[in-house]
Amino acid sequence: MKTFGWLGGVVLLFLAGCRYTFLPLDPGKPLPPERPFVVARLEKGAEEAILVLRVERLPSPGYLHLKWFREEALLQEKTLFLEEVGSYRVSFPLSQGYHRLVGLWVEGVLFQLDLGMPRLPDPDEEEKKGNGQEG
Repeated sequence: MKTFGWLGGVVLLFLAGCRYTFLPLDPGKPLPPERPFVVARLEKGAEEAILVLRVERLPSPGYLHLKWFREEALLQEKTLFLEEVGSYRVSFPLSQGYHRLVGLWVEGVLFQLDLGMPRLPDPDEEEKKGNGQEG
């Protein structure tokens, strides 16, 4: 009996020294993610931009909130109810300048798509202004 106790102690010592030992030895299959998997693309037309959305995985039906921006200004908001896996198309007004479409799901941002070039400050102009410190 004393031998089994000693042997059990040695086995526990070796198991404790093994960093990646966990019980049960087979953790099983992980749970699928709780958010949808979508493939989104923004097509540029003459007077409108078209969102082409393909839903590949949808754990449960829900609302996809779409926010359409021109530069920093919010132009339009739309809501799309995703009920099943499939393809969806939504159009937005398009004019000159930089546009951004943000897709929001329950947890947060699901995707962001851009059209055009953003207006960025001129780095030389910023250098001439300085950063507010006297030097």
